[in-house]
Amino acid sequence: MDSDRSATLEKLLKVFAQEAEWATLMRETLQKDGFELTHARNLGGRSWLLRVKPPRAVQEGFGLAPEILLVAVRGEVQSRDLQRAADEVFGSDLRLDSNLLIVVDDDRRPLQKRLDRIPGRGQRVAWVWNSEEWPPLSEVLRRQLPTYDIFDERSPVRGVQLMGRDTEVANLGTRVARGEAVGVFGLRKMGKTSLVRAVTDDLDPASGITNPTEGLAPSAACVVWIDAETLDQNATVQDVASEMLRSLRVRMRAAGASYNTPTEQGLVGLKAAGEALIESGTRLCFVIDEYDFLFEREGGLGPITGLSRLFRLLRGWAQQSQGFVSLVLIGRDPEHLSTPQLDGISNPLLAWFAPMWLGPLVPPRDTELLRKLGRRVGLEVGHETTRLAHRWTGGHPMLHRQFGSALRQEVLLRTSGPSWRMLTDPHCSRAVERFRDRDGVLMIDREIIDLLKKRYQAAYELLLDLVQGDPATAVIRSDGINTSSARTLRNFGLLDETTLALPEHLSWYVKTLLPRTESVAV
Repeated sequence: MDSDRSATLEKLLKVFAQEAEWATLMRETLQKDGFELTHARNLGGRSWLLRVKPPRAVQEGFGLAPEILLVAVRGEVQSRDLQRAADEVFGSDLRLDSNLLIVVDDDRRPLQKRLDRIPGRGQRVAWVWNSEEWPPLSEVLRRQLPTYDIFDERSPVRGVQLMGRDTEVANLGTRVARGEAVGVFGLRKMGKTSLVRAVTDDLDPASGITNPTEGLAPSAACVVWIDAETLDQNATVQDVASEMLRSLRVRMRAAGASYNTPTEQGLVGLKAAGEALIESGTRLCFVIDEYDFLFEREGGLGPITGLSRLFRLLRGWAQQSQGFVSLVLIGRDPEHLSTPQLDGISNPLLAWFAPMWLGPLVPPRDTELLRKLGRRVGLEVGHETTRLAHRWTGGHPMLHRQFGSALRQEVLLRTSGPSWRMLTDPHCSRAVERFRDRDGVLMIDREIIDLLKKRYQAAYELLLDLVQGDPATAVIRSDGINTSSARTLRNFGLLDETTLALPEHLSWYVKTLLPRTESVAV
């Protein structure tokens, strides 16, 4: 089998060499530099996707995934080339680095400037030849990687970028495979979407891409994913069902699977499509991200009318198919799913969905994240830095990344510019002030306070007591660590059960900024 793949790769690379005058020299440069070409794909004549395996020293030293993707274009690289590359990353077993693309074209204008203007996420590195030679790719990476702040990526991470969640991924994957309804809850930017994506990418590689992609791993289920936050303010339950149908169509097209498109939209169309797939032996998994927006609409409109019909349909399928249908709801907390009634009748989610709370990263997982991303930008993250970061962020993944971004800024300010293996411990204490002032940090603190005041008043009062007085006394005064108020703070990852400590970012916010906002509100 390996020899067959090798022969196929050689044939494709010969075609590539015939089409691009620089292809042979580029390949020779990669080989001399220790990079191995493992896969080639032609995207219609003008564009090629090449998967490249870096040498171990480069992979580990730069914090790269096992393989990186190289986009080679005859002529000028276009936005669609980068979109197809992104689909290749998410559809090819996620061994490819999801935050890095190497791009080559033969347009004479500066490539890096053109890449910077094309929308999208992740770093695009221009690898430019000068008609005579290619610079070693390892040297290009050494120069370019530290110039991009990978810490400040705020989109859901994919593949190997999801660090420290192996146990949670395995737990959720087991529940979904059994056909359960699971609610994944936690603070915003805690990594809920990334966690569920890790499960669904493995379950159904076609669910996260938009274009047909070669070499997709077999799907164990068909995943239908929608984001409730993108629905119109006046959406009805029929619109929600139609959005599910749209997601199903995209998924089936990406998988290259046959699909009888229902003639009707809404619940009728969803029912027809779902039942046809179940009868064909296809497992279904429905994911609703930001499910809170189905229940919380602007102007106090309340939940979308008719949601009980949608959830009854999904629960009926799950019961009748004996585990062939699962449901994952992603949101801040289970309040809306725990109400006895929905649309004036018994809530179909009661006694069906099981809550799963996603808390902060615990040591040493948070340290792994900081050090691995630090290697990508040239930082040598020391022990004092990781200790200080955990104290201030509490292990919240996005806040941990924000600390890394502030640290990178401080180190660059104190050095001569981006370089390699810049030590962080001499600068980490000064990074704290930069971290506290970042918009992303203040946004999360404001949302925590707003959520607790709005829904969990007792937990909010306990939080204030913990900040303003002795933690042990505050917990005793609230009747102990197992009360609902303390449990709420623990569920959200805000209270350490052993030390009774709060993350420093939240204590600082309450002491320093909350009095101002409270007085303004009065």
